[in-house]
Amino acid sequence: MLRELSRRSLLKTLAGSAAALPLANLLGTTDAHAQSTTPPLRFIAIFTPHGCMPEYWNPQGGELDFNLDFPNSMLAPLQAHRSRLLVLDGVDYKVLYEHGLTGHEGAPVTFLTGSKVSTASGDDLPQSASLDQVLGNAIGGATRFRSIQLNAWEQFGGQHVYNSISFTANGSRVPFERDPAALYQRLFGNAPAPAADPEEAVRAVARRRSVVDFLIRDATRLRDKLAAEERQKLEAHLEALRDIERRLGTLSTSPTPSPTPVPADQACSGGTAPPAYGVDQLGNLTNMPTLTRLHLDLIVRAFACDLTRVVTLTIPGPSMPWLGINEDVHNDLAHRLDVTQEPLRTDIRTKMVTVQRWYAEQVAYLMTQLASVQEGSGTALDNTLILWGNELGDAAGHMNVRVPTVLAGGAGGKFRMGRFLRVRPLGSDPLSGWQGPGTPLRDAVPHNRLLVSIANAFGVNVNTFGHPDYIGPMAGLT
Repeated sequence: MLRELSRRSLLKTLAGSAAALPLANLLGTTDAHAQSTTPPLRFIAIFTPHGCMPEYWNPQGGELDFNLDFPNSMLAPLQAHRSRLLVLDGVDYKVLYEHGLTGHEGAPVTFLTGSKVSTASGDDLPQSASLDQVLGNAIGGATRFRSIQLNAWEQFGGQHVYNSISFTANGSRVPFERDPAALYQRLFGNAPAPAADPEEAVRAVARRRSVVDFLIRDATRLRDKLAAEERQKLEAHLEALRDIERRLGTLSTSPTPSPTPVPADQACSGGTAPPAYGVDQLGNLTNMPTLTRLHLDLIVRAFACDLTRVVTLTIPGPSMPWLGINEDVHNDLAHRLDVTQEPLRTDIRTKMVTVQRWYAEQVAYLMTQLASVQEGSGTALDNTLILWGNELGDAAGHMNVRVPTVLAGGAGGKFRMGRFLRVRPLGSDPLSGWQGPGTPLRDAVPHNRLLVSIANAFGVNVNTFGHPDYIGPMAGLT
C-alpha cells in the first residue's frame, strides 16, 4: 500500500482524488485581458445518460429548416439557439461493437477517447487519452488551468465509470471536482499577489519548478514499487504534476512589464463565491439542479477570465425528484421505453421527455450565459464549441448506435452551425446483420471521426483519434 512506503510527505501530497489541486497554488497567472486581441477557441464536453427516443430527440424538418418546437420535443429548450446548433443523427460508438464493451459501461469511457475498453485491471478503462486532455495540451498552456473536470453529482462512488469521461494518455481517470465552492477557490481564491520585485518573481518561478521536479522524480521512483492498481492511481497524479510542470514552463523566465491596464467595465471578476456545501449536501440528489447551475456559471466565469479553455462536465440523474420523477430513470423509464401497455407506455415516454428536456435546459442556460460575455465584436458563445453526448441511442435495447449528439456554440467558425445533419442515410441500421462482438459493424459511422474533426478544429493535426481503425474526419461538418 502507498502508506507503507517511506516517502510519507509526498504521498500525503498525492493522496485523495483532488491531490493535484493544492499544487495549483504554486502557479502564477496573468490577467485574462492580457490575451491576444483574437478571442481563443474553447471546448466544453457535457455527458448525460439514459439515451432517448429518436422521434422526439431529432428535429423536424430538413437540414436548414429544422424545427425543435413541436410536441414532446426533447430539444425544445434549445430552439432559441437553433442558429448555434449542429444536431447530428447517426453517430455510432462503432469501436465498442468491433473491439470491446458495449452498453452503459463502454459509453462514458469511449465518449471522448474513441478507445476500446480494457477490463484487464478489473476496471473499465481506455487505452488512450480523452479529447479534453489532448486539447488541453494543445491550447491550455497559455491559461492557468490546462483543463478542468467537473461532476454535477457523484453517483456510485468517485471512481465509478458513470462519473468519468476524462482520461490521461495511459488510461487513468482524471480527478474531477464536484463542489462548486472548491472550484471557485481553485479559480479565484489562489491567485498570488503580484511581486513587488520582478527579479523575485523570476526566482519564485524557479523555486516552484524545482519543487515540482522533485515531486515528479520521487513519484517516479515510487512507481516501480507499487502493485498495478496503485501504480495506475499514481500515474494519474504524475500526469497532474507534469501538467503543472508544463504550465510553469509557460511562465516567463525573465522580468516582463505589467499587462496593459483594462478598463473597469471590462475587468475580470470571480463574482460572488458559491455557498459552501457539506458532504451530505453534495450527496443530496435534490441539490443537483443548484449544483449544476453553479458549475455552469463558474465555467462561464472561467472562460471570461481566460483561466481555462477546456472543460468537461458530467450531469447524471438516477432520479429527478425536483421534476416529480421519483422513479429510477435507468431501470424504470429508459429500459422500459418499449412497453406497449397503456397508459403505462404514455406515462413512461412522457417522463423520459421531461428528463431529456431538463438536460437540454442546462445546455441552453450555458449557451445563454456564454452569449452574455462580450468578446471583441462577438461573444464567448461565438468562440466556444460544446459537445453534448450520451451513453445510448436505443435505451431499451442498450444500443450504442444512433447516439444522441449535439454540437453547440459558434465553434469559432470552424463548423457550419444552424443545421440538422444526418451523418448516415435515414433508415440504415448498422446492427442489421451484425454477427456479434468483435465482428464488423457495417454501415456504422464511427464517432472517432467526430473526435478527429474537433481535434483538427483546435489545430491538432491528426487523422485518427482513439482506435487506429477509424480514419479521417466526419463528413459534412465544415
